[in-house]
Amino acid sequence: MEKTKKIGGVKLKSSSELIIELSNTKFFLKNDGTFRISGSLPTQDEIYELAMNYSLPINEKLFDMVYELLKAEDLTSVKKKVENFFKSKLHKDVKVIYSEEGSLMDIQNNYASLPIVSKNSGDLGMITLQGSLMLDEVLGLLAFYDSFVSIVEGIIINYRLEQLLKSSLDTLFVALNKRVRLNKSDLDRMEAIALKIAQLEQLSQEEVRLALRIANVGFVGLRDELFERIFTGDFTNEDYREFLKHVDFGYEILKEMDVPHFILDACVYHHEFVDRSGITGLKGYEIPKIALAVGFAEHVVILKWDVSRLQGKYPDSYLAVIDSRGELQ
Repeated sequence: MEKTKKIGGVKLKSSSELIIELSNTKFFLKNDGTFRISGSLPTQDEIYELAMNYSLPINEKLFDMVYELLKAEDLTSVKKKVENFFKSKLHKDVKVIYSEEGSLMDIQNNYASLPIVSKNSGDLGMITLQGSLMLDEVLGLLAFYDSFVSIVEGIIINYRLEQLLKSSLDTLFVALNKRVRLNKSDLDRMEAIALKIAQLEQLSQEEVRLALRIANVGFVGLRDELFERIFTGDFTNEDYREFLKHVDFGYEILKEMDVPHFILDACVYHHEFVDRSGITGLKGYEIPKIALAVGFAEHVVILKWDVSRLQGKYPDSYLAVIDSRGELQ
């Protein structure tokens, strides 16, 4: 059995392979071009020292990625810009995957998994590049790592806040609509109807889904006994006028918040009708489409309006997506 020698931090096992131990990082390199790098993330200085001591090339084209990443607005944009950079500058296809769960670094010829660790924000997850990688490209990526983290740190934090907000809105959506005596099946149907209208009107499904969750935030200002009458359908015109006050309550809540305009539109205008018989008397083309989508779903599921009552209040194309029981066709 051949003995392993350790010389200045380098273990020479044979003429065809090289193991370099650098702090808590292990580089296992072979003459056939295959490699594995594992352990802790090395610093930029350590990468350049390694390259100088062992005559290893660093592909510094990776540093040019910074100009593209500075234009990124969200995680999806980050992924696309990294993939496009490898395609246009290095002429190879890679797939970028982000995971919120971090782990140890592991890099081989066909993938590079790098934990995203910020000095200010701590563990921010893991990014993995899947595709054919050369050692010089990986060393360039590691040398570029600090710059990459500084750029994506704010984007990841915003992403996490957005996910937290969506989770909170989901909880709020369920809680508020329980007051209207809606069960999960009802909520799913209301969302499915709104998303069907979104598809019909070529609206962003994500925006419609989000608007649906916030438009009725004003429910917090209504009395419980009113919801009982709304649920049974045994409500008077006075009850309906009181029910509509949730629009004003919602506006008062949201106007002081930095919410996107489409959310405020959905809140304020989701009880407008194309025949101008709504709260403010807006006519068809004046009503934001997202408000119509949310309002239609609400009138079908919460207020239980049938097709005959919806007739003229909404475009005929909306009525065509439901049957006489208010179920999606």
